[in-house]
Amino acid sequence: MEQFKNPGDCCDIEEIRQEIDKIDKKIIELFSIRYEFVKEIVSYKKDEKGVIARERKDFVINERARIANELGLNEDVFRQIFTILVEDNIKKELKLLQLNKSKSEVKS
Repeated sequence: MEQFKNPGDCCDIEEIRQEIDKIDKKIIELFSIRYEFVKEIVSYKKDEKGVIARERKDFVINERARIANELGLNEDVFRQIFTILVEDNIKKELKLLQLNKSKSEVKS
């Protein structure tokens, strides 16, 4: 895994910004990897109810907010971030589910 400098080891504002940019890039890469798992999980879901899974959605959002809070971050911000992320993934899963159903119907 990529190593990042400690903030105190940076010599100037530009070096700090470069580290922040590297961290942001890594966060986006991890979201991309996460989405690969989201695409895969659709094959285990049979219908829209399984995709929407309100209880799981609420658990994920609240758990990520709790973790953020434990790390001294604003839990409301992370609740918003994960709400956006999960809702976007649900939309993508529903499209994939519909696509998979269409492919199955064509094969039948």
